[in-house]
Amino acid sequence: MIDMTEELAQVEVSKDGDIYYAKIILPNGEVFTFENEDFEEMLEQIANDLQERFSQ
Repeated sequence: MIDMTEELAQVEVSKDGDIYYAKIILPNGEVFTFENEDFEEMLEQIANDLQERFSQ
C-alpha cells in the first residue's frame, strides 16, 4: 500500500506558567508562533491560521 498523505504542518504546543505557546512549522521551513493564556483560544488561532493557509 502506498502512503498518499502529504504533511501540511507540524504543531508544537507547550506551556510556561500561565501562558500556552504554539509553534507551527511548515514543510518549507516557515515558522509561526502563537501565545495565549486561554488554551481553547490558542487552538482556535491555530485552526484559523491553518484553514486560511490550506483552504485555497
